[in-house]
Amino acid sequence: MADNHSQRAYRHLRQKLLDGSVPPGSRLSYGSIGREIGVSATPVREAVGQLASEGFVELVPQLGAIVRTLTREEAVELYELREALEGFAVQRAAASIAPRQSAELEANLAASAALVAKVRRSGKMSAARSIAAPFHALDLAFHMILLEAAGNRRMLKVVGDSHILTRIFQADRHSFRLDILETTLAEHEAIAAAVRAGDGAAAGEAMRRHIRNSLDLTLTESTPGAGDRWWAE
Repeated sequence: MADNHSQRAYRHLRQKLLDGSVPPGSRLSYGSIGREIGVSATPVREAVGQLASEGFVELVPQLGAIVRTLTREEAVELYELREALEGFAVQRAAASIAPRQSAELEANLAASAALVAKVRRSGKMSAARSIAAPFHALDLAFHMILLEAAGNRRMLKVVGDSHILTRIFQADRHSFRLDILETTLAEHEAIAAAVRAGDGAAAGEAMRRHIRNSLDLTLTESTPGAGDRWWAE
């Protein structure tokens, strides 16, 4: 989209999809969204059209733009795509990661560990809820750093879209548990250790295991009656 207002609206809506503030089934009001970022409804409409073409939003007659509701089967397909692409990407990253990206990865792990430690010290569910958004942002950034290090921009876009779609599937389905935070952090640390050692095979296997575990957790924990639940990325 050439228009700067349309681009701004597009980025704004993508972020809302990622952070779960517009869950599945939500209707997108062009006017309200425009007022949030100080643009008219027209560029918002253009941005929504782009999101619809990418599969994030459905344009429903008489209703307008609705955030998609994904099926379990679609979630499985998305995670399988991520397992294949990210497993390959991290193998390349282990051989080609730049010093700047290595530093970003270490900073990401340190920030994630600090959030987990905060929840551990508190011992309260409310503490886990309070760090959910920043932890999720760090989680996504971890994957994006490694994809960038692989040096394939098309793969970065495809996998980035897959992350948004899996986030939509998970929206409003999960509570927050310390053990899942700790597991996610440990899996990220294992991936980073393999990348740090330049061991592409180990890095790829660690990433594929991480994504398979995330899929298993997502499907199990999104089942009605599953009890305490957590989003998995």
